[in-house]
Amino acid sequence: MRTVQNSIFLLLFCSLSAFTQENDFQTWHSVSLNKKIIKKTNLTVKIGLRLRENSSLYAKQFTDVKIKRKYSKRISYAVGYRYINRWDIALNISNQNRFYADVYYKNKLSKRFSYAVRNRWQTQGYLYGYKMTLRQKFALDYNIRKTKLAPSIATEYFLTLEDGINKLRSTIALGYPLNKKLDFDLAYRIQNEFYVNNPETLFIFEGKLAYDL
Repeated sequence: MRTVQNSIFLLLFCSLSAFTQENDFQTWHSVSLNKKIIKKTNLTVKIGLRLRENSSLYAKQFTDVKIKRKYSKRISYAVGYRYINRWDIALNISNQNRFYADVYYKNKLSKRFSYAVRNRWQTQGYLYGYKMTLRQKFALDYNIRKTKLAPSIATEYFLTLEDGINKLRSTIALGYPLNKKLDFDLAYRIQNEFYVNNPETLFIFEGKLAYDL
């Protein structure tokens, strides 16, 4: 009898887990323009589109404007604004604003390996409700000898005062300069959510084009 009860409990637990966790495949696409406006200071305008539900429906569209300044050889900082259109499951559109500030640190581990850390403080939301989030990203780059290919790996966590760490992103990417001014990046990313109803695990392919004016 106890064995039967344990089996029923295990079945119910597995069923509940299946209903409370969701997976999705998404594709993220973006194009950015970079322009040096004064010494050590760049302006970047980025337009992005994200597709969900196995890359069949709109999830998010955004326009991002950022000013980044190089403080020293290893340290930079930036401020930016992003305007976001979001589509829900019924394809209703809502708008959000994001304001953020970044601090970057990069250094070399060896001749071929380098690492970078980005700290971001952002507030995002609607007209009457904004949420503060701290994002910290760690990246490791490798310079392959005698090739322009630039592989990298990165991990990033999202932290709020209410929930603590509620999102984690892990990324492997490959960059390639198409010419002196145009770069292409292709990435695969896994994103996990925590402390929310029906947490999602996203499997993401991302393509990025960046052009220097």
